[in-house]
Amino acid sequence: MQAARRLSKRLGRRGSILAAFGIFESFYGFGAATDPRYGVVRGVGVLTNLLPMEWWGALWMVAGFLALVFAFEPRPRWDRWGFAAATLPMSLWSGANFVAWISGSFSQAWTSGVTWGVFVYIAIRINGWPEYGLRGGGHGR
Repeated sequence: MQAARRLSKRLGRRGSILAAFGIFESFYGFGAATDPRYGVVRGVGVLTNLLPMEWWGALWMVAGFLALVFAFEPRPRWDRWGFAAATLPMSLWSGANFVAWISGSFSQAWTSGVTWGVFVYIAIRINGWPEYGLRGGGHGR
């Protein structure tokens, strides 16, 4: 329990959410690269015309890794690079699904476009939060 408390204090509220984004995106990217679902591939067809799904999965994993690394960044506001990395694949997924919906190639893609867009909005809003207290060994935000 004490280790969890130390980790929570080290990450702060911004870092803990960024770490969650990082873990989520890493696993999502692994799944997209190794066993992509039919609906996902269909929704992001505009992207898979550019690069195979394995590359897009790798982008998700790299973005997740960067988000996780920057979650532990002690310098004030430097974690914004982690939030930028986290929002990149989600923005691409949202945009690609909206393109699939508007073009008529996948009529249900609007739901994924909205979902990923909301995740982007949440990450951007959290990036604007100040960090209260100390984080990272005495560096406040």
